[in-house]
Amino acid sequence: MVPTVLWGESPAPIGAGGLGVHVRWGILREAWLLRTRGITVEGRLQRSHRSNAVEQYTYAYTDTHGVQLERTGSDGGAELVEITYVPEDPKITKVGRRTTEKLVFGAVLILLAGVVLLAGVAFVIVIVGVVALAL
Repeated sequence: MVPTVLWGESPAPIGAGGLGVHVRWGILREAWLLRTRGITVEGRLQRSHRSNAVEQYTYAYTDTHGVQLERTGSDGGAELVEITYVPEDPKITKVGRRTTEKLVFGAVLILLAGVVLLAGVAFVIVIVGVVALAL
């Protein structure tokens, strides 16, 4: 009875682990694109406001085609900042040039939250299967 219940419940943690990997893959992918394809330009503070007790800053910058774009986030605060963006996808931005910490953060999140969970669940499923066959 126990192996059947565990086999029936196994899709839930597998799905959670898969979702964790998928979400964190986006963080890692953005960091990789910023690091490998990013261009750094000057951004000028347009406005700031508080949202959920966090100060949000909106910067205007010009891309390589001369198009005026904006970036809003909690990073910044100075009148002029460097904004790194990906020309193929200008929505991927970061204040400043340093992308290594975001890249490492995304990789660690994938390893801890997704891969470890998926591997643990797969291990339990295999053990439960072996126990079920032995019974």
